Amino acid sequence: MKYYGNITIGTPPQTFRVIFDMVSPHLWIFSKKCNVSVCLRRNRYDSTKSSTYIASNTSFHMNYFNYHMEGFLSTDIVNIAGLNVQNQTFIEMSIHTVSIIERLFLDAPIDGILGLGYSDTSIDTEMPLLDNMIAQGLISSPIFSFYLNRDTSAELGGKLILGDSDPVHYEGDFTYIPISRTGHWQFIMDKIVINDTNLCGESCGETTVAIETLFIWGPRKNITFIDTLIQVFMDCDQISQLPTIQFIFGGEAFNLTSKDYMYPGLYEDISNKTTCRSGIVDFDRDDINWILGSIFIRRYYIEFDMKNNRLGFALAK
Repeated sequence: MKYYGNITIGTPPQTFRVIFDMVSPHLWIFSKKCNVSVCLRRNRYDSTKSSTYIASNTSFHMNYFNYHMEGFLSTDIVNIAGLNVQNQTFIEMSIHTVSIIERLFLDAPIDGILGLGYSDTSIDTEMPLLDNMIAQGLISSPIFSFYLNRDTSAELGGKLILGDSDPVHYEGDFTYIPISRTGHWQFIMDKIVINDTNLCGESCGETTVAIETLFIWGPRKNITFIDTLIQVFMDCDQISQLPTIQFIFGGEAFNLTSKDYMYPGLYEDISNKTTCRSGIVDFDRDDINWILGSIFIRRYYIEFDMKNNRLGFALAK
């Protein structure tokens, strides 16, 4: 349901499993000072055990997807992909609403959130991880890219590539789309087409991509119509009869077949057949119309280019 990677913080290193967030640039880690039950079941950063810890005595709070999160800033060595980022400030999460944990973490073995959003959405006292890596000469360019393995049973779940893209994991050339909103990974999607029907009229509007969610999210009125063309729940052996969905932007059609947008459920019916369900779900927000989650990114390798303020899409191998 979620893709995550390992990082370490401190000396000696303490290991944490993080999900990747395209919305904010912040690095959040559960604090040893968080003693509610959900924290106790996860790895928590213990500053007393790190010789390179630097205290800041600065509290921090924000609303993350409308859920309140609080903590305080700390600074230490953060290691990602074998690279030591010196003096990296991050947030020790100490207070939160239960709902944020239920929504974001569920039962997944996640200890925090690694933000890869634009730095101009950050706070003045915290340099985001990617910016710090560039400033310290660890990577040469403000680019990162994601490959997510569609085979969830494979040993390699995917790759986050820092500073470049890896042609081993994609085919052909990138289709580049300029971002439409400064400081956010958003672009304009032109159309969504199913069975020659355009769901969006003149434009689908503001769209973003999100590693942190499995689903494709869209306006309720559009999802209600999609549900008339595909089945929300269906015998996995029968999904081949469902239509291809075309997401059109940058003059290109990015197709998802039923094998991409339907996924096995967590149960079997009385006939011992596995049920699949649609990964296209509804939500309504004022600032954005569509979110393309990991069921889309598993099909298309994506390059996030802060230098040129664009997103690159290529067919994943």
